[in-house]
Amino acid sequence: MIIVGAGIIGASIAYHLASRGIKVTVIDRANPASGATGSAFGWIHTTVSDDAPDALLRRASAEDWHRLEKEIPELCIRWVGALSYGADSPCEQDESKILQQSDISRLEPAMNAPPSRAHYAVQDGAMDPTEATRALLDKACRLGAELKTQTLVTGFIQEGNRITGIETAEGILNADFVILACGTGITSLLSMIGISLPIVASPAILLRYRVTKHIVNTLISGDDIEVRHAFNGDLLAAEDYPVTGDTEAVASETLTAIKNRLQGTASAYLLRQSVGQRPVPQDGYPVMGFIDDITGIYVAVMHPGVTCAATVGRMVSEELTIGKNLEIPESYRPTRLRS
Repeated sequence: MIIVGAGIIGASIAYHLASRGIKVTVIDRANPASGATGSAFGWIHTTVSDDAPDALLRRASAEDWHRLEKEIPELCIRWVGALSYGADSPCEQDESKILQQSDISRLEPAMNAPPSRAHYAVQDGAMDPTEATRALLDKACRLGAELKTQTLVTGFIQEGNRITGIETAEGILNADFVILACGTGITSLLSMIGISLPIVASPAILLRYRVTKHIVNTLISGDDIEVRHAFNGDLLAAEDYPVTGDTEAVASETLTAIKNRLQGTASAYLLRQSVGQRPVPQDGYPVMGFIDDITGIYVAVMHPGVTCAATVGRMVSEELTIGKNLEIPESYRPTRLRS
């Protein structure tokens, strides 16, 4: 099997397939995690409403990531929990997870003027998505998978209505199945064979600030800041991409908000920023499944990729090796977008 895309979704699928004894080749036009994964915040975000498009994947995600931790200790996930407050917090979903102001202060003593209420998801975790992707790929390669970077897919090999491989600048690669896990690149690849599948790019900014000491105990997500510590102690912040395109202004405003909210950040300064093009299917629902019109080609794309990757890898590998996976709902199948 060939997987196009060496982000965290493609890496998880590769590992799960390789662990089942499948011969896997992973192709990427750049390097592992060089797309949206490399600029992801790294939040394993499990709290979700019942009617959310990705509720199934998110609610299974923590268990699947815990399983992968045992299989691949190099993943280094921190299960620090997530503290959410503000208009977008899930405070009304589960009263048992609501903290009052005094509890918030004990959990996050560096927080200035803590909110009166906040939702605490103790089961949430955080990781370095780039390092996790590399760990998954390294393990897959130790199990026999092959990784080809700096390799551009230039076309598909087609026999009748079946895809039997891909064309690259280095030559043809044959396969029983081709799995597209390359995020926003899926739309252009499928257009080569006359298939339309709308995947929208949703840009987001990842900001990295240098701080002199440990400030945050959990992952904090509020209406003013969304921050956590990186493994080396830096403070990471996630922000939506501005309509104006002025990311420098966002970085400056975010730093001001951090200094206002968190004690011990007076000397914090920006180290770097990056923009990731998050892939979002047009209707918001994950896409997992074969393209009905042409056999031999499978698509896996959704947001948030970091949260869902472990579960997606398990589900997709089961479907590709055993047969149709009834755990994957029909609302996730590509057919609904093509009709």
